[in-house]
Amino acid sequence: MTQEFDKSRLKSCGIDVRIAPSVVIRCPELVSIGDHCAIDDFVLITTALTLGDYIHIGPGVSIIGSRHATCTMDHFGAITAGCRLVCGSDDYLGSGMIGACIPDAYHADVTYGTIRIGRHVVLGTNTVVHPGVTIGDGVATGSLTLVTRDLAPWHVYTGIPARMHKVRPSARILDAERRLRHDLYGDTRL
Repeated sequence: MTQEFDKSRLKSCGIDVRIAPSVVIRCPELVSIGDHCAIDDFVLITTALTLGDYIHIGPGVSIIGSRHATCTMDHFGAITAGCRLVCGSDDYLGSGMIGACIPDAYHADVTYGTIRIGRHVVLGTNTVVHPGVTIGDGVATGSLTLVTRDLAPWHVYTGIPARMHKVRPSARILDAERRLRHDLYGDTRL
């Protein structure tokens, strides 16, 4: 029988949360997870993370940047297989040596940032997000999209770097959210 991930180590954890046993969370005391969330196999989390309700993180996702950086994701979103959310990054332009084993006195400068992800966001397979980016509500990215700047709400983005492809209609999605909140809670709790 496979051992489940020990959710008691997390800063907070809601109800109906499923975390695969192969998930690695380096600083679980910095991770808060809302209700009805799932984190699939082989996910690596090395930074502070706050997830809203109804979030799915697909297999092979990395959310990295050390305990000095943060990632937040609002309700009703998905980070699909193989995505990389980079909340901290070394300076590769010569400010010092690069690598996890280099002593601080000789290490390159590191940029830490917060990645903010709005409601109803879907990051397509193998999307890469750089530090300090805000992804607006309702954004969807295509596979292999590179996000290096903020993305405006309710659009589909594709490419390297991410370019606005088209508007993502919001009416049906927001109506489904309203119906769900009413059916489950009889109010607008979320």
